[in-house]
Amino acid sequence: MFRADTFMSGRMSLALCLFGCCLAGCNGKETVGGARPAPTPVPVAVAPVLQKDMPVEVRAVGTAEAVSTVQVLPQVSGLIQEVHFREGDNVKKDQLLFTIDTRPYRARLSAAQAALEKNKALADQAHADLERYEKLGAEGLASQLDLSKARANAAALDASLGENRAAVQSNSINVNFAAIRSPIDGKTGSLLVHAGNVVGPADTRPLVVIRSLAPIYVRYAVPEQFLPSIKSRFKEGRVAVQATPRGSRGEPANGELTFIENAVDSATGKIDMKARFSNEGEALWPGQFVDVVISLSIQHAATVVPESAVQTGQDGSYVFVVGPDLKALMRRVEVDRTAGTVVVLRSGVTPTDRVVVDGQVRLRDGAAVVIKSRPVTQVDPGASSSASAVLGPGQLSP
Repeated sequence: MFRADTFMSGRMSLALCLFGCCLAGCNGKETVGGARPAPTPVPVAVAPVLQKDMPVEVRAVGTAEAVSTVQVLPQVSGLIQEVHFREGDNVKKDQLLFTIDTRPYRARLSAAQAALEKNKALADQAHADLERYEKLGAEGLASQLDLSKARANAAALDASLGENRAAVQSNSINVNFAAIRSPIDGKTGSLLVHAGNVVGPADTRPLVVIRSLAPIYVRYAVPEQFLPSIKSRFKEGRVAVQATPRGSRGEPANGELTFIENAVDSATGKIDMKARFSNEGEALWPGQFVDVVISLSIQHAATVVPESAVQTGQDGSYVFVVGPDLKALMRRVEVDRTAGTVVVLRSGVTPTDRVVVDGQVRLRDGAAVVIKSRPVTQVDPGASSSASAVLGPGQLSP
């Protein structure tokens, strides 16, 4: 009698046998005596561990700011007759920028000068009269009343002369203020008031804003734990600072630390500092964000590997070292700091080691490797002088 369960069991057994045969055929590798073949070596790129002098640096993000910023405002009222520059021009100190209509002030100046001349003539006459009355009084031919009147008249006219001279000086200043000149060397911004506008001292909007670009300051903040080391270097001498506009691949601008704020910001735990740059090529621009590197010291004979060699796991940082037997050995390492494209290590490798910089994904401890024939670019010995180190608390080397 035919049984359905026996038939189905037979079909399943046949299918499992066929599947096993397919897997054996797809493997494509023959076994000898049933032993598993040796694993294929993993292709990797390696680089030597170097010992070299490395700068100890602190990195921060700063903002460029002008040494001098001047808002040009009118000091007298009047119609702007002419603008003597274009927006964005570099101007020199005392260069003429605007001309305000001077006719009202020149008219007042002329009137004050005329009043001065008139009172000067009257004062001369009063002094001559006073001298005559004094001679007559000495001879008893003039009364004391006439002499007192003569003296009072001369004194009043002398006071009027002082008032006239002040009026002349005041109107002369107003005439001079009508010619608005640049108070500093710098670059002009947008022209905010054009010829034909009436301006006055009560205006709050400046005619133009001028900022000095060379030299220039960069303001930045660093964590307070770096303050003792930076203060120590600042007292000893020059503290070199480099600044590079964010996103720029050009050469950094070189400057020096000039100012340390007198208090730490309790809200951020950072302290503001300021560095001065000559900025002759105007690479830095006011308001621009820049990457700042503060050089503190040089660490001699530092152990250096490429940044790509250092991996991070659950137990910390590690690298793969390739031994003479072409086996990859995993080494735990202690990272001191990152400096540009390289990492400075405290321990874990020696200068005789070779570390894997490419191909770590397929590696395990003790895996066989084959070194790629393509040369790998290692640490550029000349790059250390411009590398930017990211330091943590207590990591500053003496």
